[in-house]
Amino acid sequence: MSSLPSLTTPPTALLQKSTHLYAVHQVPLKCDIYEAGDYPVNNPVFLFFHSGGLVCGSRSMVPPWLVQTCYQRKWPLVSASYRLLPQVDGDGLLNDAKDAYEFARVYGTSSKGNTRNVVVGGASAGFFLAAIIAHHLNPKPIALLSITGIPTFQHTFFNSSTLIPPEPISEEDVEHLVSEPISVGMSPYDATAIFFTDKLLPGGARNPDFQPPLRPPSPASESQDINRGLLYDYYLYENMYPALVSSVDPGFEWAREELQKSKLNDWPLTVFIQGDKDTDVSPDVCADVAEWLGDEAAVLCMAKGQHHLFEKARFLDADPRQAKDGDPMGAVRRAVAELDKAVSRFVH
Repeated sequence: MSSLPSLTTPPTALLQKSTHLYAVHQVPLKCDIYEAGDYPVNNPVFLFFHSGGLVCGSRSMVPPWLVQTCYQRKWPLVSASYRLLPQVDGDGLLNDAKDAYEFARVYGTSSKGNTRNVVVGGASAGFFLAAIIAHHLNPKPIALLSITGIPTFQHTFFNSSTLIPPEPISEEDVEHLVSEPISVGMSPYDATAIFFTDKLLPGGARNPDFQPPLRPPSPASESQDINRGLLYDYYLYENMYPALVSSVDPGFEWAREELQKSKLNDWPLTVFIQGDKDTDVSPDVCADVAEWLGDEAAVLCMAKGQHHLFEKARFLDADPRQAKDGDPMGAVRRAVAELDKAVSRFVH
């Protein structure tokens, strides 16, 4: 078994982004791949699913620290689009996740039948796709990474009429969103959430001189209602999420049953990053799932005083402008260390 690459030796090749078509399910499904040219083909691939409550978001929304993590370890980072609720159901999400996973498993291999180990992660509801991959597909990922994620919608939080905005969202407010055609996420331009390769220096450190490019013009075919995020607030308050994805979401209470020990033994180590002040997704969701999975299958890295997606624009290396926040990235660095341990079991 070989060791993971030393983080004291920075990468030498420039990070590049390429876009690929990984499937067509009524609409084209694309992924962005962040990698350099010197990655060994036997290294794991990291497959990432973006945040957005399964109703919005974009594959361009990748945390800089995650790109740094993969770049330093020479793991190709695949950020995949997927079709959005409610235009597709849970089975549609699983189909998209399955094809993205299969794409990642064979990415860069030259011989038919060769496959690669894959780590699967996601931010917020994007982690739900990682979880259903582990529930339904074989071989399983070698590890999972939840970034203030939603491992299941069968938790009581999603059946408790949680109200996030000051007033409930009415059916009339979202009916035009429900009637939209099938689409993937195409979020409005947000330079803080979108990852640009120029955010990193050639060695992988944060580029202190980065300036976001001007917003590029978007064709009408790539526009999307900026209010699609209202669907999350609406479905959450109306307790509709559990039914929307029930066909593929078995929850995690099975992990407490003695008869499910074999399934639990096969479950990939799952590392949870969670803020204890999260109001969009109760910290109890990840904390309960981590407890049910147990210490052998789960690690919970709780960030004190942090909210939902607190890390989305942050880097692994210190930013003096964030000093007033203490060390919000401490939990993220702990999670990365736990992920290294999990992956090291499969590196040969």
